[in-house]
Amino acid sequence: MRSRKSLKSLPLAIGILLLISLACSTEVDKTATPTQVSSYQSTSAIATPTPSQYHIGAIQLPSVPQVVTDVKPSVVSIVVNTLIEQCDFFFGCRLIDQDNAGTGVIFDPDGLIVTNNHVISGADSITVILIDERIFEGEIVGQDPASDLAVIKIPEGSYQAIEFADPAILEVGHWVIAIGNALALEGGPTVTMGIVGALDRSIMTQDSRLFDMIQTDAAINPGNSGGPLVNLDGQVVGINTARSQSGDGIGFAVSTFTVIPVVESILAHGRVVFSWLGVGVRDVTPVIAAQQDLSVSRGVFVSVVQPDGPAVAAGIRAGDIITRFDTKEVSNVKQLQKAVREYSIGHKAEVTIMRGNELKTLQVTLEEQPRG
Repeated sequence: MRSRKSLKSLPLAIGILLLISLACSTEVDKTATPTQVSSYQSTSAIATPTPSQYHIGAIQLPSVPQVVTDVKPSVVSIVVNTLIEQCDFFFGCRLIDQDNAGTGVIFDPDGLIVTNNHVISGADSITVILIDERIFEGEIVGQDPASDLAVIKIPEGSYQAIEFADPAILEVGHWVIAIGNALALEGGPTVTMGIVGALDRSIMTQDSRLFDMIQTDAAINPGNSGGPLVNLDGQVVGINTARSQSGDGIGFAVSTFTVIPVVESILAHGRVVFSWLGVGVRDVTPVIAAQQDLSVSRGVFVSVVQPDGPAVAAGIRAGDIITRFDTKEVSNVKQLQKAVREYSIGHKAEVTIMRGNELKTLQVTLEEQPRG
């Protein structure tokens, strides 16, 4: 009988031993490293980041609301009034007013604003509205349909201006913020955020092909055109210009690699005056070098030579690879573009090319680039 009682009490004894074992294991866990016990901390003990600081791993990011607050005073709404002729069967033809909305960004405290050319093209009047609700009449300084950029100005004053970012620092994957007068909604600018999906895109619009475009998934809607695409330092990396018509959430902005020289040229000449080599080019990559059986794996491949341009007169041919322009080595298209723009029209430059396995140096006289 005694042995049977012992067997009946055995499960209870095992349960007591398990409880003691669990209690002991809990005591051991108290000596674990912080990373091991972090999952057991109550939520009230977890530090909350301050409003101006957020962390992803070891990377500290600025507060997006603070960036927006800093940038908004430089973003303006643009309302363009255009007189258009409307004809119908009953009333014949008559002029009617048509208003369109867009965005611009103040880049000079004296009141200079960059926007898209398509925002102000054909305008009979331009109204500029600041974030503090001051309203001014805008005046066109210069336009460039080829890049879809324009500069306008408002009466001289002391406005909050935003600076352009160095285009060399922008990379695929960087966070960007689009700010603008989306859909002409009341209540101030709309803010959207995304990342840089690609660089150096070319796109077709209704009027022309645009180059040097930043692709982003930050939403760009009608009315955003001409507004800034900014980085997390509050600098302009591009001017929002277009969006995909297929509704896939892709937008495009003109990079500051183009914006900066276009704006500088408009301020200097009232229009864009760039030197021109007269070639269509693309980067040489190891893949292209293998496909084309090229003798070099880096440089600028000449795919097209304009029939009336300076390159054809210098003897440059399609299939040549440009490796040097004057004193500067060039390994990609942007380096060649930058090098050409640094020289004035009429400059005689030495261009080094690879033609097959032969290295040649040709002399080309730069001309003014036609702007459509």
